[in-house]
Amino acid sequence: MSNDKNIIKELVKITEKEFNVRTYAVKNDFNFCYYVEDDSVKYLGLDLAKLNLDANKLKLVEESIRKLQNLKGLSIRYPKNNNLPEWFNEFNDMESLSLENNDLVIIPEWIKEFKKLAYLNLESNDISILPEWLTALNELKEFLIRNNFNLEWNDKNLNILKSFYKKNLKISAPRLFEFMIQHDLSKDKTEIIKELEKENSEKERQHQYVNPINMKIEHGNVVEWRISQYNIKSLPDNFGVFKNIRSLTIINTPIEYLPNSFGELTNLEFLDLSNNRLKSLPDSFTNLTMISNLNLSNNQFTEIPTVLWALKELTDLNLSNNPLNDEEKNIIQKVPDLIRDYLRKKATIRIFISHAVIDFEPYRIGELVKFLENQKEISEVYFCEEDLAGNIDEWMLETVQKCQLLLFIATKKSVFASVDCQNELQLANKFSIPIIPIKGYDVDWSDLAERNLSRELGLEFDKDNFDAFCGNLNAYIENFKREIDLMGKEERRQGIIDIYERFRLMLDETLSDIKRKIDSLGDRITQLEK
Repeated sequence: MSNDKNIIKELVKITEKEFNVRTYAVKNDFNFCYYVEDDSVKYLGLDLAKLNLDANKLKLVEESIRKLQNLKGLSIRYPKNNNLPEWFNEFNDMESLSLENNDLVIIPEWIKEFKKLAYLNLESNDISILPEWLTALNELKEFLIRNNFNLEWNDKNLNILKSFYKKNLKISAPRLFEFMIQHDLSKDKTEIIKELEKENSEKERQHQYVNPINMKIEHGNVVEWRISQYNIKSLPDNFGVFKNIRSLTIINTPIEYLPNSFGELTNLEFLDLSNNRLKSLPDSFTNLTMISNLNLSNNQFTEIPTVLWALKELTDLNLSNNPLNDEEKNIIQKVPDLIRDYLRKKATIRIFISHAVIDFEPYRIGELVKFLENQKEISEVYFCEEDLAGNIDEWMLETVQKCQLLLFIATKKSVFASVDCQNELQLANKFSIPIIPIKGYDVDWSDLAERNLSRELGLEFDKDNFDAFCGNLNAYIENFKREIDLMGKEERRQGIIDIYERFRLMLDETLSDIKRKIDSLGDRITQLEK
């Protein structure tokens, strides 16, 4: 020990710092200290970056340290912009090595010779790549790499950290890395989380308060997630990959819109989007039929989002503190069932126009399509164009079934001589899509009846007053929407049945009335004859 004591005295003299004796083994102490065991220095800690040593004194310090033959642990900071000296590899029996805050860009390769190394601290450096030989340090029990903000987010780094985690090593890594290696999420999900965590990473770099990754994961799937006070403008386009999430909170952010993939989160039951800047919800929101609790308060909605009509399980809806008009402020005070019914009647629908190609110009189909597309309660209008390429039958099947209403331009050609029109009518019946027949000039209602097209549901085309016809047709469609729930197949089927039943009762009543009048007239004739 006398020799080691002399070495410590040399270091005291060169550095002009008092070295304190530690009474226990340490791993991470840079405060000019040492630990003695079996009459020899086993641990040394010193912060040379704090000292203003010239090159000669720094060399003397190095020579003194190299004399500590039994050293098992070292914590050392070197003057900035100086590489760690190669002589470190002489301590290949080292068990504990702390190189925190040394401006290291790469991990020194000589460390791979430290086969007994159990503790390695590389925190607060500028390391970007982890070398593969790290996994060959079989005695390693603790690895610290936190606050290396340039550590690249790549498969190589992730796989090395994951392998440490699987070996039950104690790991201190950048916050996001640490979270990912613990939960082993898929790459597309980790990329999204990384994208959303950019702001937090910057705060962490600046040593500011950082929001935790508030997430619950079951069997590799995110089932609960809370995102609060993140300065994010939008969600990634593929956010829908979190299909198993049941509870999602995104609050106090500047988000103005949600991606269309949001509608893929079909397991959502609880959704809190309060205190953001949302102005609308994507059409795909209608897929989120499992939501029972929805908070949209304190956003920028100027009207109640019509897509909410589809949320049949909704029991708790909060739309307070949005710039709604007075009517809708009153509507949101009602129970969710009444709100949904109100929205269903406002919701936009898709319309398919079935016509014979030869009738396109005479019946001004192009102008009719443009007019209907500009109406508030109609989102899209489809029709079979003359130059439609590809598999027409496949296009018809895909297009007709996603519509809620079919307008049939009834002419001699479409009623009696168009295979495509008959196919479209059959598809509409198959998917319970109501058909509104528009009678042309060259057919009678009796002709349409042969195709089970109801006069009671139809209109007559008016070529002389086309603008008035378009207006009447749109008013008819709006009334039809309010009479029938067009949004679901079963609801459409029942609505059609109800309409026909109503017409049947009206017809029965009319026939009964006619019979009564005939009987009354017969009685009067009899009396006159008498």
